Amino acid sequence: MLPILPAASLAASQEEMSADLRKQIEQIDQEILLLRAELAQSNGDIETLRRYLNQLEQMTLPDRFLVRVQALQEFIRDYRPSSPEQGEILESGFSLPQGDSTVVVLLPLTGDYAVAGEAILSGLKSRWPFHKDFIVVDSALYPTMFELWELVKLYSPEFVIGPLNKENALAWQQLNTGISTLYLNQLPAFNVNEKAIAPSKFDGLTRLTQFADNNALRHLLVLTSEKDNALQLQFQQAWLAQNPFAHYDVSTVDPGVDQGVKQGLGVSASYDRKAWLQRTLQTELEFEPRARQDLDGVITFLDMDEAVQVKPLLNFYHLFDVYHLWYPVSYPDKEAFQANLPFWQQTYAFLPPYIVESSREDADNFDSSQQVGLLYALGSLVAESVNNPLILQKDRYVQHSLIGELVNDSQGQLQLLPNVYWMDDNQSQAFSYGETAAE
Repeated sequence: MLPILPAASLAASQEEMSADLRKQIEQIDQEILLLRAELAQSNGDIETLRRYLNQLEQMTLPDRFLVRVQALQEFIRDYRPSSPEQGEILESGFSLPQGDSTVVVLLPLTGDYAVAGEAILSGLKSRWPFHKDFIVVDSALYPTMFELWELVKLYSPEFVIGPLNKENALAWQQLNTGISTLYLNQLPAFNVNEKAIAPSKFDGLTRLTQFADNNALRHLLVLTSEKDNALQLQFQQAWLAQNPFAHYDVSTVDPGVDQGVKQGLGVSASYDRKAWLQRTLQTELEFEPRARQDLDGVITFLDMDEAVQVKPLLNFYHLFDVYHLWYPVSYPDKEAFQANLPFWQQTYAFLPPYIVESSREDADNFDSSQQVGLLYALGSLVAESVNNPLILQKDRYVQHSLIGELVNDSQGQLQLLPNVYWMDDNQSQAFSYGETAAE
C-alpha cells in the first residue's frame, strides 16, 4: 500500500514534476534550434546559421549542447567564402515583382493594430495588379521578426510588403533577408534592396523648402510652439544648410498667437520704445505700432485654429505682401477643415490631398475621423506602385494619391509630399508637383 502524503508534500511534488517537465520541453526546443543551425551549416547558409547562433548564445544551455555550439562558433569564425555564391546573402538592387512572383504581405491582423492592418489589406486587394494573389501573414502572431522570417522564407518570396510597425520594420531589416522589401514605415536608412511608402511630415518638409526657395523667400519668420517644435527644428536645419546667408527667426506662440506674432514682427519692441519715450519726455505720444519690413514670408508650424489667425494679424500690421505658409503639426478632420474654409486669408497650406478632397465630397471607403480611409488609401497606393517602374527611377514624380504626391528623391527613396493649396475666399486650389505661386 502506497503511503499517504500530506497535502503540502503532494503540492511540492507536483511543482517539482512541473518544473522538470518545463525544463525538458525547453531543452527539446533548444535541441531543435541547434539541429536547425547544424543543417544551415551543412547547406552553407551562413546568414541563417548566424541568426540561429545568436539565439542559442542568449540561452542557458546544458553542457551536452555547449560543445556543439562551440563547434559552430569556430566554424563561423574560420569561415572564408570561396566565391560570392557561397558567401552571405548579397544585397541586390530593389526590383519589382512580376505577374507570377511570390509576394508576401506582413500586416498585423490581430491585436492593437488589427484595424490598421485590415484597412491596408483591403486597399491592397482593391488595386492588386497581378493575376497571382499575394500571401498574407499576420505579423502580430509572432513575438519576434526572426520567428516570422522562419515562416516567410518557406514560401520562397521574391517580394515582401511590410511590416507596418516601425519597431518590427527595424527588426526585419536587421535580418538582411536580401529580398526586395517595400516597408510601410519610414526608417532612418535603407539597404539597396529596400524602399518604403509611408506618410511622414518630416519628409513633407522637402516640399516646404522647395516652395520657399522657388519663391525667393530669404527672410523668414517661423511661428511654432514649444511642445510641437520638432518640425521647426528639422526645417531650420535643412533651410539654413541650403541658404546659409538667409535670415531665419523663430517666435513661439505659447502665450497666444497674437503675442507670438507681435514678438516675431518686432511690434512688442515698438511698444516698448514708445513707453520709454513717454517716460523720458513725460508726455503722451501719438503712436502707431511699427512692424519689421524685411520679411519675405512667415511659416507657421501650428494647428489649424492657431494658423488661421496669422494672416489677418500680418495684414493688420500692413504686411500685405508677406507670404504666409501653413505647415500643420497635426491634420484637422474633415468637418473642422470645411468649417474653417471661409476664414482663411491669403495662405498657402501644405496638406495631403485627402483632407481637401474628402471635404468636398464623401469618397468611398474613406473615414478620416478614424483614419481608416487614410490607411485604405495607403494600401491602394502600394498596390499601384508595385507595378509602376517609375518608382525605380531617381528624382522622379511617380503619381498622385489621396495621401500625398509620391516622388522618388535624388537618393532613390520614395517620399509622400503634401500638395500646396491656396486658401482664400473659400477656395483650396492645389499647385501640382514642381509648380510654385510665382508660376
